[in-house]
Amino acid sequence: MKFKLKKFALIAEIFGGIAILVTLIFVGFQFRENTKATRSATATATIDIMTNWYVTMGANAETSKSFYRFLEDPESMTKEERLQHIYNFHGLFLAFQNSYYLSLEGTLDERIPKSLNQVVYGVKDQPGFKLYWNARKSIFFDEYRDYVDKLLISTDIVSDGIYAKDSD
Repeated sequence: MKFKLKKFALIAEIFGGIAILVTLIFVGFQFRENTKATRSATATATIDIMTNWYVTMGANAETSKSFYRFLEDPESMTKEERLQHIYNFHGLFLAFQNSYYLSLEGTLDERIPKSLNQVVYGVKDQPGFKLYWNARKSIFFDEYRDYVDKLLISTDIVSDGIYAKDSD
């Protein structure tokens, strides 16, 4: 009887080991799927923030015109108007900072913040952006502030003429 009990215990250990192995494989598969879902949801949320910002800014001709004027000549605006656009820029750049850190930790595809850099390249020489960045950059985390400062001295040129002065 002792021999049968040992044999039964050995068979139970084998089945237990197989069950643990199957469970680990299943957990690994679920973990990988969960990682994909998290990355996808994070990318969608990031793009939604950007989309909402652009739709909000572009849906109203007066808002668009005012923002363009801020970029081009912030000194022509009242203090309150400048502050409004500084807040708009700040909301956008908080989202940029978030995407930067999410990409560093691997939660967000690194191509998304790189594409967002194109926005920085497009406005970096505009007086309104310079006013915003000089006024608010101290609020950002050091690493992100340094990252943006490097973008600002970059020679990468991205221009589709959107901020070029009209020759009326």
